[in-house]
Amino acid sequence: MRREREPTNKVTETTAYTFHFQITNKGGRQACSVKVQAPNIHDATTFFRQNWPMIESMARDGIVSRFDDDRTIELVMPS
Repeated sequence: MRREREPTNKVTETTAYTFHFQITNKGGRQACSVKVQAPNIHDATTFFRQNWPMIESMARDGIVSRFDDDRTIELVMPS
């Protein structure tokens, strides 16, 4: 039996996965979170780990430049 290939331009549904972490800042800890849009938790976790240096840098920049309590960074996994 022959099975047809699915089109590669099919739109994949994504879900927002939120990862919470803390970073130190001037002797204290700051709670942060990052939202990753990905098709599944495995891809979101892989993306988070591979991009940790960039995420940490963005979080540190956000702490310095923000005065409010929102420490959420939103990322979308490239398709």
